[in-house]
Amino acid sequence: MEHIASDVRIALIESCVMSAVGLSILLQGNNAPRYQVFTFTNQSEFMAAQEVEPFYAVIFSLPGTREHRRECLSFFGEIAKTWPKMKRLVMANNESEASLINQLSLTTFHGVLNKSLPLNAFAENLLAVLNENNKQADHASKTNPIKTAPRLLSPTERTILRYLTDGYSISQIASQLERNIKTIRAHKFNAMLKLGVHTDAGLLNAADMLLHRATPF
Repeated sequence: MEHIASDVRIALIESCVMSAVGLSILLQGNNAPRYQVFTFTNQSEFMAAQEVEPFYAVIFSLPGTREHRRECLSFFGEIAKTWPKMKRLVMANNESEASLINQLSLTTFHGVLNKSLPLNAFAENLLAVLNENNKQADHASKTNPIKTAPRLLSPTERTILRYLTDGYSISQIASQLERNIKTIRAHKFNAMLKLGVHTDAGLLNAADMLLHRATPF
C-alpha cells in the first residue's frame, strides 16, 4: 500500500454536529495513519480551507432533503474535475440510496458509504477506502460494473424527468408537451424500468442524480 504521511487531512461536509463529532472520534481512534478531521457545514467553507491547504479526502454526508442532495451531488462533480486526485466519499442515508448512487452516478467516487450500517461495518468500509491508494481506487472505479451508465433514456423520457423534478404533475406535463396523459405515463414507466426503480420517490431520486451529475445523460 502507498505510504501516507502521519497527519492526513480529511474534510467532512456535514450539517449535523453530532454526526460530525462521531465521525471525528471514529477516525481519530485509528493510529496509522493519523487522521485530522476538519468539519464544514457548507461547500463555501470547505472551498476556502482547500485553497489554503489541500485535503487528502473529502467526505460528503448527504442530507435528507432533495434540494440539498442535488446541490451536494452537483458540487461533488465539480470537485472531481478540479481536484481529481482527492479521495471523494459520499455518505448515503440508507442502503437503497447508496445503491442508487453507485448505479447511476458517472462521477468517480472512491467510496459510497451507508450511514445505516452498524458502526463496526461502517468504520471498516470507511477506513478501507481511506487507506487504499488512489491508483487502486481509480482502477476499481473503472472496472466495477455498477459504475456503468444505465440504459440510455429517450429525449422524451429525459424531458419528463426534468419536469417531474421541477414539481410538475403528469397532467401538467402532458399539457406542456401536448401529449396524451396515457402516453406520458407510458414514458414514465419505461424510464422507471431503465433506471431500475419501482416507486415515484425512487424515480425522483434517480432523476436528481442523473440531472445533477458531472456528465450529462
